This record gives sequence, structure tokens and C-alpha cells, in this order.
Amino acid sequence: MIELRNVSYSYRDGMNLVPALHNINLSIRQGEWAAITGGNGSGKSSLIRMINGLLQPAEGTVAVAGLDLKSAAHRAAVKQHVQMVFQNPDAQIIGRNPAEDIAFGLENRGINRDVMITRVEGAAEQVELRHKLFAEVSTLSGGQKQRLAAASSLALAPEILIFDEATSMLDPVGRQRILSIAKSLHATGVTVIWVTQRLQELFAAKRILVLDAGRIRFDGDARSLFYESDIPDRYGWENPPIVTIGKMMREQGIPLQALPLDEAELGDIVCELNCQE
Repeated sequence: MIELRNVSYSYRDGMNLVPALHNINLSIRQGEWAAITGGNGSGKSSLIRMINGLLQPAEGTVAVAGLDLKSAAHRAAVKQHVQMVFQNPDAQIIGRNPAEDIAFGLENRGINRDVMITRVEGAAEQVELRHKLFAEVSTLSGGQKQRLAAASSLALAPEILIFDEATSMLDPVGRQRILSIAKSLHATGVTVIWVTQRLQELFAAKRILVLDAGRIRFDGDARSLFYESDIPDRYGWENPPIVTIGKMMREQGIPLQALPLDEAELGDIVCELNCQE
């Protein structure tokens, strides 16, 4: 679904070229959930903007949904396959109310009106905003605006949905709702790319990419990242409580694949240990 080969990219800062990506090689399969993390300036934004055709590499090739993005026509066409939910929903909401905003992209694609109405209502239902379809956008909470931004992308039925730190401005309840929406979509076969600096959100992904200084420093699963790699210590991460408990369990002989990544898994391990006793 996504293929980057030997991709490098630099952006201009005044008279200087600043390297942002260095020789990136990356394949993401259809239906995969890949989380991308890294500090500010690590290259996360440049990478995802390569995927939706907003940036072109200085070197290497990018192909998405079978489209070689060297072609301007393909960079336009890739929008049919990829949608993005941004960090700040106000940056992408343009309608006076949710109904208008969700319909905007559909109108641009010339979707039949009856089909459009069905898609608008369906997308609003998916993000629990059906009751707010005709409310003024200004009356929506931050979490509701972020769900609206997601609905506007959902209505276009993308094969790939990128969440670009979409929970960073939300409270815990709002973050959980957006994460739940992404999980539901992933379950239907949508390829999800989840960009975040929140370590807890990495656990939802089967695959995690850690970027630093424009390079991929880690590409693997959550257990390998938190329990086996030196990445958390190298970058001074504060381990989530569940990992701290898991590391103590490992010292007691619990094998890697049994170590917990969430409270449910922790509960299962504790129950099993108690049963053995």
C-alpha cells in the first residue's frame, strides 16, 4: 500500500537546506496499523507528507496505492486513497456546521446528492455527532471538532487514514474516543498511520516506527520496543506504569510475549499466577 525507497528530503530555511529525512526505506501493507513517534524535528511530519503527496523527495521514490508520486497527476489522484486528520481541527474545518463540513469533500468529487446525504449521516453516526449535524461549529468542544475532522475524512472512504497527533489537544476522554474511532476503522480494513508522542497510544499498534534526526531508529512491535530495546533509555522516555510493572514481572521469569501492554493483559497475568498458586 505504501512504499518508500531510499527517500531523502531537505527543506529550505532562509538560505540553508535543512535535512529532514535520510535514506528512508519503508513498506506498509494494506490494512496495517503503524504508529510513528519521535521528538520535534525527528522527521515525522515530513514522512507523512510524503505519503499524501504534499512533499516530494529530493532523492528516492514514493509509491502509494500503486501510484508513483513523482507524477503530478498521481500526487493529485492519491488524495482519493489517503486522508489526514490534523493536530488542530480548526485547520481543516471549513463548514458552518458539521453537515456542511462533511459534505464539502463529497461535493468536490461530484458525489450524487442522495449518496452524499447517506455518507454524511453515516460518518456523523460513526463519530457520535449525528445529533450535532446542524449545530454551529463554534459551539462544538475541542473533542467534537476533532471527531468532526475525522468524520469529514471518513465520508470520503479512504483506504489510508493518517492521524497526525490528532489527540494532542484533547482531554483523556476525547483522546480515547478518537483512538476508538481509529480502531473501528482499522477493523474494517483501513490502513491506519498513527502519529503521536504519547507513549500509551503506541500500544494500539502492531508496528511502531521511532524516528530521530530523519532516520528510522526502530521498526518493530511494542513489546520489543519497551522490554528489549534501548530506545526508551536512549531518549529518556518515562515508561508508562504498565511497562514498569511488566519489567518487574520479567525479572520474575515471565516470558517476553506474556508481558503486559494494557490493564486487561496485566489482569490476565495476575489471575493466572494466582491460579497457579
